[in-house]
Amino acid sequence: MPFRVLCLVVLFSWNYCQADLPWPPNNNYPLNNYKRFSDSTEYKIDSFFRKYYKTGIFNGTYLFFSNDSLLQGALGYATFPQYDTLINDDLFQLASVSKTITGISILLLYQDGLLGIDDSVHWYIPELTRRNLTIRHLISHKSGLPDYFYFSSALWPWQNKHMTNSDVVTQVNQQSYRAFAPPGLYYDYSNTNFALLALIIERITHMDFRKYAELNVFNPAGMKFTHINYFDSIPLKNYPVQGYERKRIYGDIPQNGTTGDKGVYSNTVEMFMLDRALRGSYILHQGSKDLMWSPQTLTGENSYYGMGWRMKWIGGKKWVFHNGWWKGFRTYYWRCLDEDKCFVVLSNNVYGSFLSTTDMVALLE
Repeated sequence: MPFRVLCLVVLFSWNYCQADLPWPPNNNYPLNNYKRFSDSTEYKIDSFFRKYYKTGIFNGTYLFFSNDSLLQGALGYATFPQYDTLINDDLFQLASVSKTITGISILLLYQDGLLGIDDSVHWYIPELTRRNLTIRHLISHKSGLPDYFYFSSALWPWQNKHMTNSDVVTQVNQQSYRAFAPPGLYYDYSNTNFALLALIIERITHMDFRKYAELNVFNPAGMKFTHINYFDSIPLKNYPVQGYERKRIYGDIPQNGTTGDKGVYSNTVEMFMLDRALRGSYILHQGSKDLMWSPQTLTGENSYYGMGWRMKWIGGKKWVFHNGWWKGFRTYYWRCLDEDKCFVVLSNNVYGSFLSTTDMVALLE
């Protein structure tokens, strides 16, 4: 049995037993209502990705949308040893693009009156020894907490056991005072922040963050196959799309057990469906979205971090976005708030540099 078919059988069998989500079949999504771009625009977009595919920098799928026109594409392989050709519907690890889901989830709880953005983190995680932290500090990367990626390996002796978000708290508590910066002083991107946000969501809702996101974000947006990985149930090696660098596969590691900062699996179409849902008020009301996409801290020239989203003004238009990198996956999710435009680019190869997001925005001009 071919490797790709075997993976699908394993996933479908697990989902049949667990009543969870199967892997999407090819051409599962009705996209006939959208028009094609002009021939010149399609050629421009496809040529951009073919150029980087030929140089070995890009291997993945992409979707570009503007007004009523849509273009999808897939180049390369899901697994290099088997050379299984990628299809548009394939699910990729979103890496830090997952933080947008955490941001939406926090704003949902804020919208429902279950938390305040300036609530003390200590109210929800009393065992955290670091004080004077608020949810705003976490969600805007101004907490001063060190990134658990840089110390978790040394503090985690079980290489075959996944960490949890509660384990991150334990490890943060083991850090010396010199590892922390004063809360609210400056922007310092840290995955610890979003692991703690996911833990806060779990403690407020008494629900695993995976389930909360499924019920309150993915299902309302029609994202039938998007999910947060749980490799204790579906091992990483069984996923049809694997992450690579120079055709070297990335294996499972203990940090794959934490959520909030990474871990969402989705495809270009379902992330486009999330874009459609966020254009209306079915998931988040306009006031909640305005808060989520409000600049909280300066990250660069004309660039800011909001609440789980980055933002930048390009040509006078406001774009909200997130990029990601995690163990063989590079991801890009960009949405224009002032025009009906977005693009999703997912790659399972991290060889070479990141793609130029400025150039990708220009593809829709």
